[in-house]
Amino acid sequence: MAKKLGERLIEAGLVTAQAVEQALEHQKITGHKLGDCLVELGLLQETALLRFLAAEFQTRFVSADKLAKARIATEVLDRLPVRLAEAQNVLPLAVDPERKLLSVVAAEPQNKALMDEIALVTGMSEVYAYVGLRSAIAAAIRKHYYGDPTAFTALLEGASAQASGPVLPGRTGAAEHNRTSTGRGTMTGLSRIQGPMETDPRMRVNRPSGATPAPRPSSTQRREPGGPRGIVSDADYVETLGIMVGLLEQDRQRHRGHSAQLARQAGIIGQRMGMPHKELTALSIAAYLHDLGKTSERHFSLASNAVNADWKAQAKLAVRAPTKMFETVHLPTQTNTILAQLYEAWDGSGTPQGAKGEDITLGARILSAVDSFLELTKNPGNAHGKVFTKEQALEHLRTNSGVLYDPVVADIVIQLQSGELLRHRLESEGRQVLIVEPDEAMRGELLEAVLKQGLVAHALSTLEGAQDGLARQDCDVLVVSLRLGQQEVQELLQQARSMPETAGLPIAVVGEPDGPTRERLLMGGATEVLSPGDKQVVAKAVKALLEDRVQHNGPGRIVRGSFDELPPKELLRTLAGNLKNGRLHLRQHTLEGYLHLERGRVVFASFGGHSGEPALQALLKLKQADFQYDPDALLLDVPQMDQDLQDLLSLVSAVSAG
Repeated sequence: MAKKLGERLIEAGLVTAQAVEQALEHQKITGHKLGDCLVELGLLQETALLRFLAAEFQTRFVSADKLAKARIATEVLDRLPVRLAEAQNVLPLAVDPERKLLSVVAAEPQNKALMDEIALVTGMSEVYAYVGLRSAIAAAIRKHYYGDPTAFTALLEGASAQASGPVLPGRTGAAEHNRTSTGRGTMTGLSRIQGPMETDPRMRVNRPSGATPAPRPSSTQRREPGGPRGIVSDADYVETLGIMVGLLEQDRQRHRGHSAQLARQAGIIGQRMGMPHKELTALSIAAYLHDLGKTSERHFSLASNAVNADWKAQAKLAVRAPTKMFETVHLPTQTNTILAQLYEAWDGSGTPQGAKGEDITLGARILSAVDSFLELTKNPGNAHGKVFTKEQALEHLRTNSGVLYDPVVADIVIQLQSGELLRHRLESEGRQVLIVEPDEAMRGELLEAVLKQGLVAHALSTLEGAQDGLARQDCDVLVVSLRLGQQEVQELLQQARSMPETAGLPIAVVGEPDGPTRERLLMGGATEVLSPGDKQVVAKAVKALLEDRVQHNGPGRIVRGSFDELPPKELLRTLAGNLKNGRLHLRQHTLEGYLHLERGRVVFASFGGHSGEPALQALLKLKQADFQYDPDALLLDVPQMDQDLQDLLSLVSAVSAG
């Protein structure tokens, strides 16, 4: 006899028996399906359930968030009568008229009789069904068929509240299961569901009884997870600051987008050097504010000040301008310190105080090195009187490492600007390892060993760093040292395993506990307990954990960069060589477009209101652009192309040569 869904979820480690009992009680009241009840109660994350179901049904899934943002053409909706859609909980997504293929999202994608009926009604030869939650599909029908703009409000607000609220009894889980690999083909890839996130702006009449809009919440302000409603998060604050400073820089041709690029690159280096989240936020704020209130005639930097005494004297007078301008804003103390020491040099030859070495705060050391590199390669008005080539600027960093710049910072900036770090992040699809080890020597050795395995890794020294990493969900393998304290590590494991978002996160504990302690750690949620003796053995074990997570479809992360860091030919070669899926979004000032990839092939292109071959050709002609690569992006448009990225490299080379 086939096992029930609850039993299968328990066996998969996604929920506890207690959670299933709670959901069954809820089911008696609501009449909803068990899976929906688990999600509604916050006992199981929507994406975890959908990945599990997609693996069972050998299909893919569409989340509520994707359905809320999707753009579905009128002619697609007209294919399936709304009454049938409502009765069977099915929503049409896209049509391929050449192959007579209709893609839908359904609560029961395994129902062959239903798919045959839909094919007959719509005149299609084949129906491909993704899996979705009934509640999400019902909301999507209200939004896309009836034009209800509030259809998803309660659903998505509820999901947000569950993610940020207190842990419920029985709320547990294990590894999120199986984001099926993307294959080539026409409409059978979930990675194709993405597209411009808009909805067809028309209203349909004759709303049936019962299809009422979801109520609007009293507040829709964003907040930090677990924080009080109405409080602006650090990320929102920094993002708002970036938009405003970007607008101010639009009229400064030599510095257009400078602060945003500085903030992003400094943030990457700060993370690589193990800066805590609060310090990274302070660093980003300092990057956006560093030029405000200063003369527009000159852009001061450590590289310029070092070769021109007059510039250095003016920089000394101007260095406090941003903090004076924002003195009533109560900027983070660390931000003020970074801004005050921006022009200090490693050897003490800087200004205004002549601070040296580690007396200069790390944020200032990072910002000054990145700022100098950008100044040399972007601004012909620098004190050197010319724009450096990338190699000349990298040589400047090498020559002045230990003189103007912190040697460790300079080395990481060189890795970043040479494209090495960005290539690794693209190859790993943004996945990264977080190492938490209080002993500095041990931390450095372990980090070096993990990096030698070809992984992207960051290292921190405190338990708070590990907790911060869990809260931000920005690591794919967590490595924690028992030097943090056995009780503290056990509490950290309990914290991780009590949240659906991190319940399946691989966690390696490094130490030499006695037998009983080892058993308690494993029972408490440690994936492995590793001896610190041989760092290479530890690193290989960490790599195996990450590979297992990828194999079991752990999600990737968005990777951001620019053609300055990684030229377009190298960018495409990296994506092509690794047969990448997802979306490559390109932006040059106000112009933007994207390529959608499947296994290293372009299946869709959009740029400036055009799509297909014209859009592809326009994107290939961009010589300067910022980019972001989203390995999990989805596409709702019908694929128009099947172009191997490798074949485009020669075209990009020709454009670059021209």
